This record gives sequence, structure tokens and C-alpha cells, in this order.
Amino acid sequence: MTYARFLGLFVVLPILFLAVRYRRTFTRREMGALGILLIVVYAATIPWDNLAVKWGLWHFRPDLIWGITVGYLPLEEYLFFGLQTLLVGLWVFVRLRRVSLAPSARKSQAAAPSPRQGRLGSEEVTS
Repeated sequence: MTYARFLGLFVVLPILFLAVRYRRTFTRREMGALGILLIVVYAATIPWDNLAVKWGLWHFRPDLIWGITVGYLPLEEYLFFGLQTLLVGLWVFVRLRRVSLAPSARKSQAAAPSPRQGRLGSEEVTS
């Protein structure tokens, strides 16, 4: 399987699913946070990966990549950095939203502690 096919099947398709399924729920603030995260990911990963390939820690088979390289890395590797970050970020936003909107979370937030409860929320023992 080529690197591009892997990205398409296992990264781009899930991103498209999340983007279409939850398109009305993602906020500008979340997308801004993803943008900042992408900058951090590229800044941290590009030097490391380029050095790792230069030093021979790993390599890319020429017959499985497009052949376009920037530095020591194929274009697909740069796409992977960003697309994987985008996929995980979108998935986290969806999961966090589901957890924060879960009925049990709403009930626990709405329930006010009774005056008889101690500091840790347990009933005080009266004798």
C-alpha cells in the first residue's frame, strides 16, 4: 500500500466523516486551537523527522511515495503530520462534547449539595 493510499483510507476518510457529521458543532474557537496545534506539531516534528531520515533511523521506499521531497522527507510525511493532528483534534472535540453533554454529567452539575453533606460530599454521621 502506498503512503498516499494509507493517508486517504485511514486519515482523510475519517476526517471527512467527522467534518461532515459534526460540521455544525465545531466552533471557530476550536478550529483556531487546531490551527495553533498544527503550527506546534510542524515546528516540533519537521526538524526531528528530517534528522532521523538523514541519520538513517528510518527511510521511505521510493516505490511507495510520490517522489516529491522537501528536505529529507516525502510530501506524504508532511501531510501525515497535519492530517493526523487534524483527525485526532476533531475526534477529541467530538468526544469531549459528548462527555460534557452526557445526562449523568448534567445531573451531577445540576444537583446542589445538601447542607448536611460534609466537605467531600458524604453525609455526616449524627448520633
